[in-house]
Amino acid sequence: MSEQLKPLNPNYVTDFFSVNRWMLRCAGLWRPNTSNQTIQKLYTIYAITVFLFVNVWFTFTEFISLFYTYKNQYELIKNVNFFLTHFMGAVKVVFWYFYGHDLIEIMKALEDQRLQYEDYRFYQPGRISHKYKKIGIKYSLLFLLLAHATLLSSYIPPMITAIQYTWYCGSSCTENITKSLPARLPYYSWMPFSYDKGPNYLLAMSYQAGPMISYAYSIVGMDTMYMNIMNCVAGNLMIIQGAFLVLRERCLNRIGENITEHDLIILENDKVLPEMKRELMKIMRHLQVTYGACQNLENIHRYVTLCQVTATLFILCTCLFLVSSAPPLSKQFIAESVYMAAMFFQLFLYCWFGNEVTLKFEEIPRYIWESNWLATDKTFKKNMIFTMMRARRPVYFTAGKFSPLTLPTFVSIIKTSYSIFALIKNSSD
Repeated sequence: MSEQLKPLNPNYVTDFFSVNRWMLRCAGLWRPNTSNQTIQKLYTIYAITVFLFVNVWFTFTEFISLFYTYKNQYELIKNVNFFLTHFMGAVKVVFWYFYGHDLIEIMKALEDQRLQYEDYRFYQPGRISHKYKKIGIKYSLLFLLLAHATLLSSYIPPMITAIQYTWYCGSSCTENITKSLPARLPYYSWMPFSYDKGPNYLLAMSYQAGPMISYAYSIVGMDTMYMNIMNCVAGNLMIIQGAFLVLRERCLNRIGENITEHDLIILENDKVLPEMKRELMKIMRHLQVTYGACQNLENIHRYVTLCQVTATLFILCTCLFLVSSAPPLSKQFIAESVYMAAMFFQLFLYCWFGNEVTLKFEEIPRYIWESNWLATDKTFKKNMIFTMMRARRPVYFTAGKFSPLTLPTFVSIIKTSYSIFALIKNSSD
């Protein structure tokens, strides 16, 4: 078995990004892992259909609907909100077709089994990898749950009304249709047929439901994949910190030297020092791989992040306006509140996990300094000092190089959103 296929530590997770692949597969963006040609061909048809119907045609019809709602301020703002969200989803799908292979390479580099470490007492790198995988799964599924809650809060009330109307009146009933059926569909889009009767209204809702579900999986899948790559980087840094901290102890344990960590040694012996140098080179290579993954992800994703953050800034302030305009605890109020919560959470994921990576990099020098390396030779000490100096340089994920993805940035965006909301509210009054 090759070195790449044989894990050093079987306690490590074997598939860190499984939840993200599952979401992207539902969105038609990740091929199933099978050699069955029939399944592959069917999936190709499915992926092409989803791309053309959802991301091209339906997004275009949402744009066309803007011209039908520009006279009504409330409807126009709501329409622009959803169009921006879905347009960004379509942009991310196109981005995946061009740069998806680069993101996959970053994920493979972070999961390289040659950079695994054995367990030693309190240092359990396998448990760390499982912990961070659970974090990724938890936040990914929570975001997906919010996306589905947004759809349900928008669809259930008009669907119940339309079903009741169809059930009691029948499809041939023509009296008071405009009063009995909801005034509009849950989402704004140009429809190729009329929906002024109960069955037609339900058919129009079904026509919209397919793209909405597809948007949910593509948007959540792409956002949580970006989030989970940052989460995987943070997990790798946590493992690297521990690897530095117990470097000497692990080497002593590996070669079976009868020397305890409390022994007063002026200089490491000829067996310990070479092993420590080899282990140091491995940790430094791991750290370089992590730096490279961050740099590549930043270069690839920064402009998409900039577009998303800018769109979210506008969406949040207009969501505040829509929520403030709706009667408290009404169906409209609940739907707008759930949608706003999903957008808040989306921005939170970007900033929280970007902030985690920055903090983990800042802690690296402290773990290097606290490791037991003072009894080594001059070359080893120089390597440790140079590594500490390099690790002092801050590492940030940014929105187009304009602003770092950190918690202070998140707070700043929230404040700016509220300021714009107050401006819109005052001008409308």
